[in-house]
Amino acid sequence: MPTIRSSEEGRRLAEARWRKHREREAEIARLAEAWGSDALPLAILTKSEQERMIGAVLRQGAEGALVEAAPSIVVAAAELGLCRATAERLADLAALLMATAIERAGGPEVALPTPEAWRATVAWDVLYDPDGRSRVAGAIARESAAEMAEAGGD
Repeated sequence: MPTIRSSEEGRRLAEARWRKHREREAEIARLAEAWGSDALPLAILTKSEQERMIGAVLRQGAEGALVEAAPSIVVAAAELGLCRATAERLADLAALLMATAIERAGGPEVALPTPEAWRATVAWDVLYDPDGRSRVAGAIARESAAEMAEAGGD
């Protein structure tokens, strides 16, 4: 995962990740539609195999979303001026709550990314001072306001 160096870069990376995620979802939907319109491939699979295949696809999508959630929450916490320790706890808790919500909604049991794994993807030195204070508090809001003002001035 790339290292985020600024709030603008973080926003662009988040948009790119969500775009890729939506493209993967669209591809899965196209494959499902193709399989659904062609009875032969489904006839080859037993009901149990079909359920396992669908479960694997759902689990992969849910786990992909969880991998992206924690670093995104840290960026949002830094933007809001929350300290690093709070951002880490919030990201861990949010991932746990998301996994629980997926399962309660009838989704598959998902594996949570380890705190060490997702923490390694965050450029902590860019987002936080050594004492844990945010270096970027309000940056996204300021940059968005500047972009809106620039767009309105055209």
